[in-house]
Amino acid sequence: MGTSETPVPSSSEARSSDSGVARLPGVFFSPVATFESIARRPTWIAPLLLWTALSVGVTAVLLPKIDYDHLIREAIQKRGQTVPEDRIASIVEQQKKFGGLFGWVFGTASPVVVSLLTAVAIWGAFKAFGWDTRFSQAFGVTTHAFLPGCLKAALLLFLITRQETVNPQALGDLLASNLGFLVPADSSKPLHSLLSSFDIFSLWSLALFVIGFAAAARIKRGAAAGIIVTLWLVVVAVGVGWNAIF
Repeated sequence: MGTSETPVPSSSEARSSDSGVARLPGVFFSPVATFESIARRPTWIAPLLLWTALSVGVTAVLLPKIDYDHLIREAIQKRGQTVPEDRIASIVEQQKKFGGLFGWVFGTASPVVVSLLTAVAIWGAFKAFGWDTRFSQAFGVTTHAFLPGCLKAALLLFLITRQETVNPQALGDLLASNLGFLVPADSSKPLHSLLSSFDIFSLWSLALFVIGFAAAARIKRGAAAGIIVTLWLVVVAVGVGWNAIF
């Protein structure tokens, strides 16, 4: 095991970043000192509340703008099927009810669920390599490392309000913050999925994960990056494979 490359902040710097609320801007403007502070005294409530609020906000403006009738007719046309109008109307109503319920559940629960799963995966990988981290540290780092996604959600919230209708399957392309625009999803879903993974906000979070977990485990950032980037590549590969199969 190596020693951390992260410098120890001064006492005044540590005190200023020990506040849960102060750590939110600290992640963006002084990530090294902020994650050192999180490693010493983990917190997670503030970023989770912010992420959940934005997620619920996006859900609230997105659901009324989904044109279920158009999406279902488009799906039927792609399959080359002929469906009676009354049957289409029934399917549309069912999708509205299911989509609304699923949307609210996903929008409300996804920040906690995604944070927990991510923290468990990285924490478990670090433990497997014998690097000493507490789960509270892993969870604190994870919730704060996802904060660039909150910035993305805020931008999406604004863009969605400017649209007449929104296709939820193409929501990731609305902001154009990734390379997915190079290949339309209709031409090659696997390649589009791969390019969409190279997103400014995702890569920003990836860098924060490396800084945060290196501070928590007191290891070199290069070693932390080896594990975290590998796990990220696995997730990307799963997404590409899913689109290739389905």
